[in-house]
Amino acid sequence: MLKKDKYATFIGHKFQGKHYLVVQKWTAPDAPSADGILASTALTAAVQTITTGITNPDFPRVLQIDSDGAASGDVVITGTNIRGEIVTNTIALNTTTAVAGVVAFATIASIQLPVKVASESVFVGWLDQFGLQSIPMSTTVISEDSNNAADTGGAILTRDADEVEKCLYDPTTEADASVDKVVVYISDELPKKVGGITE
Repeated sequence: MLKKDKYATFIGHKFQGKHYLVVQKWTAPDAPSADGILASTALTAAVQTITTGITNPDFPRVLQIDSDGAASGDVVITGTNIRGEIVTNTIALNTTTAVAGVVAFATIASIQLPVKVASESVFVGWLDQFGLQSIPMSTTVISEDSNNAADTGGAILTRDADEVEKCLYDPTTEADASVDKVVVYISDELPKKVGGITE
């Protein structure tokens, strides 16, 4: 029997009810890189599908493409999301202007490059946007820490209703490979869909 003058304190992750807190941590994530995924690769007169020389990001992250010339056409990236599901992202080149994708990739299996315009090269890197392991109920950040200290005021959550690879965390302070990141948010995604690990 419970006494009315007693209470319990608890910290929870998943609950039987509709909503639950998600605490997600990234251990010293790398700084953004312009060519960390694929180093400068020359375009040719034919479409290329690159499957070697690709480096996966340290954590599921949004990718960015760029060129050293007048390159145009689509770059198609295929890989897996935080749950190991196959995902793709088609990103249109914009000459020498970097263009961000919208999908957080855990691994990259192939990168399809368009034909050359003249003699351009293309490179692929990762941004300071990380894939969430659960679909958030909203874009509200409950708490954000960097190396066990509150880091507030600028964190952004991006929400997609049914594609977890498009649910993203953009931290207040840019990652630099020396600081751990922790974010807390609320999800109402069905527990059977949740199973990603960030470290």
